[in-house]
Amino acid sequence: MVKLSKLVLSFLLSIFYVLPVPASFASERSVVVGPVSAATAKALPFLTMSSDSRPVTPLGGYTLLTRLMPNVKAANEKPISAILTDLDEGDKTETVTPVSGPENPLKASRLEFFGGTSLMSLGYTEFDSNGAWYDDERGLLPGFLLGGSLYWPNNWYASLQLDVYFGDVGYRGQTQSFEFPALSGLPINSRSDANIFDTTAIAGYRFSAVTLYGGLGYYFWRRNIRPTSLNNGLQVAGMLEFYSWSYALLGANVPMFRMMSSSVSLDLRTTYMLQADMEVNFLGYGGYDNASLNLGEDWGLRLALPWIFHSFGKGPSITIEPWYTRWNLNRSNAVELTVNGAYTGSQVHEPQSETRNFGISVYFRFLM
Repeated sequence: MVKLSKLVLSFLLSIFYVLPVPASFASERSVVVGPVSAATAKALPFLTMSSDSRPVTPLGGYTLLTRLMPNVKAANEKPISAILTDLDEGDKTETVTPVSGPENPLKASRLEFFGGTSLMSLGYTEFDSNGAWYDDERGLLPGFLLGGSLYWPNNWYASLQLDVYFGDVGYRGQTQSFEFPALSGLPINSRSDANIFDTTAIAGYRFSAVTLYGGLGYYFWRRNIRPTSLNNGLQVAGMLEFYSWSYALLGANVPMFRMMSSSVSLDLRTTYMLQADMEVNFLGYGGYDNASLNLGEDWGLRLALPWIFHSFGKGPSITIEPWYTRWNLNRSNAVELTVNGAYTGSQVHEPQSETRNFGISVYFRFLM
């Protein structure tokens, strides 16, 4: 059909170029149809020639075409030239670029998932009421992290992350006896099972030279001090404790330097415990009921140096992140112990403590 249309149009154009001009297309002011005498001119007033009449050039076929089709422009103008070129070179379709509307600032432009492994060195120390060492726990805990981030075109972002650690660490402490105070204070060594969960939800804004963010977090530590025995054969009961608190956080991430396809930044974060609580399970010792203690509120700090190896193409990026965290817990309130709900006259409290953890995380970021 395209070739046939070309041939028909070409044929019509050639006819218009060679056809004589009909009388109706002559000049409006003077029309020449042949030799006319003066007498004839007087008898035919509608053929009267004006004094400034000029010979009329017969219209060519193309000129006639332009009069029949007013939208067709002269041959030296681009639209008709483009049409003829298309007819000569073949059927071509012009690509029309769609005009998109304004970008929706509420629609996220990027979704990212990340996950990897971690290793934490746990450092926990308790002190008595005089500030003297009471007990501590030291050891390495393996773990993993999972999370995701949403990025918006206006430089806002939000992120959710879960860090999990598990394993056992060494415990050094001393005995406690409510019934026989003489047996308290004897040194013991044991192991403590640890399960730690730390979840954060943050939102931030990326400026040209720094990223500022804030959010909330929740920390949970299951601490199971195993039973043991002294050198003299005295059995020492174990104890199960649950620490938990929510916290607010504010932080900043500052780029430091770039090396080839990698970059290093400093991430500084301060935290504040909103409410720290503790539950003690005596595991049957003395028949005591569980006790709940209030650990108060305090500040904490986290420092990290994420080293990001940026991906090539659509592959994941790799982050190696050494980090350090610290916080303190105040001495709790004293709670009277009960057996089957009946008060015993004995009290329990959690001593003040400090936590100094450091570790390293290696994880992959996948752009969706």
